[in-house]
Amino acid sequence: MGNIFSTLTKWKEEKAEYKRYKKRINALPKDYQIVMNEKENFLWNFASDHDSAMVIFRNLTDELVLLESNSKKGKDVLDVVGQDVGGFSDDLLHELPVQTWIRKRREQLNENIRKKLGKGR
Repeated sequence: MGNIFSTLTKWKEEKAEYKRYKKRINALPKDYQIVMNEKENFLWNFASDHDSAMVIFRNLTDELVLLESNSKKGKDVLDVVGQDVGGFSDDLLHELPVQTWIRKRREQLNENIRKKLGKGR
């Protein structure tokens, strides 16, 4: 029973943290909100489990701090994140220290080919 309680408590804390994070995004100028929301939508597609989702969330939270400080300085959002937001986000995915969906699928592809060619690990 204690495990269920701790899981529910953790879930409630994470949900409250996410709500605070979204509130901070909504306080940004509109152009910053667009970039942050689009990037978040893109990155969630690659979470393979709770751990990878939390690592992605931590990275998004770190980026939010950067965007908050630069928006206060009046900088254009694309001068902060660059013109190729998709490329930047893709690079971030490859740097994450967790199993993302894309990395998992890539490993499965390689393993399937090795097995079919009789060259298993």
